[in-house]
Amino acid sequence: MTLPTILKPKKNYDLVRFGRDNDGGYLVSKKTILVTEYLISFGILDDTSFENDFLKTNKIPTICFDHTINKSYWKKRFFNDIGAAIYNLNFKYIKNTIDRFFGSKNFFKLSNVKLLNETVSNGYIKKIINKENLKKNIFFKIDIEGSEYRLLEELIEFQDIICGLVIEFHDIDLHIEKISNFINSFNLTLTHVHPNNYGAVDPNGNPTVIELTFEKNPPEILGNPNFPNLLDQKCNPNSKDIELKFN
Repeated sequence: MTLPTILKPKKNYDLVRFGRDNDGGYLVSKKTILVTEYLISFGILDDTSFENDFLKTNKIPTICFDHTINKSYWKKRFFNDIGAAIYNLNFKYIKNTIDRFFGSKNFFKLSNVKLLNETVSNGYIKKIINKENLKKNIFFKIDIEGSEYRLLEELIEFQDIICGLVIEFHDIDLHIEKISNFINSFNLTLTHVHPNNYGAVDPNGNPTVIELTFEKNPPEILGNPNFPNLLDQKCNPNSKDIELKFN
């Protein structure tokens, strides 16, 4: 069996890559980035590269949510990576952690950026919109390891003031009906789909984790969409990529 065509962008769109190489980078149009007035990011962990590239293009108010980022997280991360470096005789683990630590630290020093160490739950989108008095052109990044399904109804409720969304869906073999219903009810255009090869494949060889980009009025370009897009990269560079096969 193959993936349902509702997961396949219908046209070719003018996209650029924001974020680091491999896992953490997403494809979205620069036009959408430039019209955004507020960036809300659910799920940061140790990587602020997407948000950092976003703000280099459009310096707007940004609020990030992640309950895992605290002093104990970084202590455990350094300890684990030192152990991995010694065991593998490869000290890139420590260097990567140091680079990400200072990258995150510098990012959250920006005056227009806030980090809230809170767990995302039902009602969070409405809470933010009301608290910040947001009226239009909100961009959401959602990478919260399965909790994304708790936010779908609110994304639909406030879709008229959303200009862009990148979202990672987990266990899509179990939740394909929820995802399909969301896409059918969401009035933004699906502009990109990418398999995350850190996730498993189902018995048919399809990905169980995918990344989707939605945009309002995205710029189109000639030609048919390619899967993978020329700007796509394997999330896990050391594993085989997953081919997307549609009905």
